[in-house]
Amino acid sequence: MTPGRAPRLVTAMCAAASLLVLAGCTHSDSADGGTTSSSGTTSTEDLGTVDDAASALTETLPVEAVGDAPATNGVADGVLAPTNRWYSSLAYATLPARAFPSPVTVEVGRRSIGVALPTVAASDALIAAQTGTVLTVSVPQSTSRPQVSVNDPVYTSLEFPGEDGPLATATIAEGWPAIGVVADSEVTLKLSEEPTWSGATGTVDIEGTTYAVKTSSATVSERKVTLAEGGWLMAFPIPSDADASSYIEAMGSPLTSVTTTGSEGDTSLEYATLNGGSTVLVPPATVDATASIADDDAGECAAGSFLTIDGPTTACQGTTLSWTVDTIEPTLTLDTGSLDAVQKESVLSAIADDATSASDYPSDTYFGAKELYRDAQLLALANDLGDEDSATLIGDRLATALGEWTDASRCETATSRCFVYDPNWSGVVGYDTAYGSEEFNDHHFHYGYLIYAATIAVEEGVVQLADVAPVIDALVADIASEGSDEVPTTRVFDPYAGHSWASGTAEFADGNNQESSSEAVNAWTAVAAWSQLRGDDAAYDRAVWMLSAEAHSALSLYLRPDTSFAPEYLHQVVGIEWGGKRDWATWFSTDPAAMLGIQLLPLNPTQLALLSTDDDADHTKILASIAEAMPSGTAPQFTDLITMYAALADSTEQATAWDIALTLPESAIDDAMSRAYMLTFIADAG
Repeated sequence: MTPGRAPRLVTAMCAAASLLVLAGCTHSDSADGGTTSSSGTTSTEDLGTVDDAASALTETLPVEAVGDAPATNGVADGVLAPTNRWYSSLAYATLPARAFPSPVTVEVGRRSIGVALPTVAASDALIAAQTGTVLTVSVPQSTSRPQVSVNDPVYTSLEFPGEDGPLATATIAEGWPAIGVVADSEVTLKLSEEPTWSGATGTVDIEGTTYAVKTSSATVSERKVTLAEGGWLMAFPIPSDADASSYIEAMGSPLTSVTTTGSEGDTSLEYATLNGGSTVLVPPATVDATASIADDDAGECAAGSFLTIDGPTTACQGTTLSWTVDTIEPTLTLDTGSLDAVQKESVLSAIADDATSASDYPSDTYFGAKELYRDAQLLALANDLGDEDSATLIGDRLATALGEWTDASRCETATSRCFVYDPNWSGVVGYDTAYGSEEFNDHHFHYGYLIYAATIAVEEGVVQLADVAPVIDALVADIASEGSDEVPTTRVFDPYAGHSWASGTAEFADGNNQESSSEAVNAWTAVAAWSQLRGDDAAYDRAVWMLSAEAHSALSLYLRPDTSFAPEYLHQVVGIEWGGKRDWATWFSTDPAAMLGIQLLPLNPTQLALLSTDDDADHTKILASIAEAMPSGTAPQFTDLITMYAALADSTEQATAWDIALTLPESAIDDAMSRAYMLTFIADAG
């Protein structure tokens, strides 16, 4: 074998990883750090930290309203636009609107909020939460739609406006199977169903499910509940296998916040209640979670069971949910040391062809960024294998394009390849827009490629860190920062769900959604690698935490899901994860290859490690998903990616994949991919 430079493995920055704490609008302190670029000349000490950029976006970039302000806006004054949240529909969709804080459904109307326990039903291509009749709590005196008043990844509240200020505030959160309503002043609420009251608590049966209404500082009569100022009401379904009286007592009082702590593969969510006690919490179905009440005391996890679209889960009584997934540390580039002499010759030939065959870069934030990523990976291969001519050609092209994209003031005179801060949407928007990016769709997909390309370009010495850092930091701030007065905390990432949400406004009946789990993994790989390059320990730790969670979800929800709880579902993979359903579908194609291919793109080096396995059952799953995706051996799209994925199954598939990669038509290679990269990935798969 011909040795090459080792792959750029991003390693932990400090012995004890710092903790990320996300609690409403409270942010953790940033860490200072410094490093040098591969040229050895650029110090980060004068650049500040990645998180500093989150508080300086209006100073770094031109300020411009790119996307129209939302026509329907249920956002309270002073609250950052709650895009890309599981509850974004409650702010932006035409009412009534639904969100899905697992395991319940929440519905918001013109003057109401309601809760329902959906039933899970499946067909050959769908697993769905079917919501029946909703138990609704109305605030008749409210003067407009409820206003989202907290922008937090896990928890939110909605204010019901009155003539002289909020009348009542509703609270909801993922993992909390209830709604709470707290009176800001004396207010009379109206229920959609009449409970059977026993003191301050009532129960009502709706379509086979028992619901409880629990109150404090209240006067109840039939369907009316009058709350004194500070009084509250909770409404929630009771699991069929739970003891009703014990469950009602265990629910405690309404939530007031959720604090998220993340480090490496560990996630902890601390739920605070109005009376300071414990409540009922429901962990995600795809993790092995524990609960605690206080200190290290174990909570009771036998409060009842729920079936969600992701599988069965058991409720716990406590104040905190915690779980651990495998920690994934990002690898930036491939290892050319795996190539033997014959393979090296083939890859070098492909590099030369790939370097000269590239066309002009597109100018939109998606396809343009993908091709920058493609060339950055190609540049690393050329340098590793000593092809100076190709490296010079690619590096010059990459440096010129990155110079445009990272010119912070370029949008003052240009209309493409540049970024602005949009105050309507509390974040960074690039020209040209793509796929609704002006409404904050898919920002992590787009910006992940560009952050990735810039990181490699600095490592390879074709651009200077100080030149590109202000704009790249701004992109990181938009999608993955600790938050500030200008951007929300981890805009797209959902700590409870363990994955990101791609839609900005989520104006859908089934809540928010994410299709390309792999491009989300690519984004957090890029953010981690960039943060490591910048010497920012806190940003790096946060990115590794998000990467680890997203990688776990990519496997458990999309690529290798356990859907045995829904035997009617007949497919190997899931194409789109929604709040309220899981689809064997994509936004762009009905071809079976699309369902698998969009969960592989762009097969970066971190994915190589993530998807590789010695487990025979996983090998079987890989081959079964490929057989479903490409029964004829080719597809209109993604043949390249699926061929690369097949190389992970066994040595025979690896050899076949190599032969296919040598002869695959150029038109069948994705614009984030090169033939040289395909070949090296396949060689590394062994």
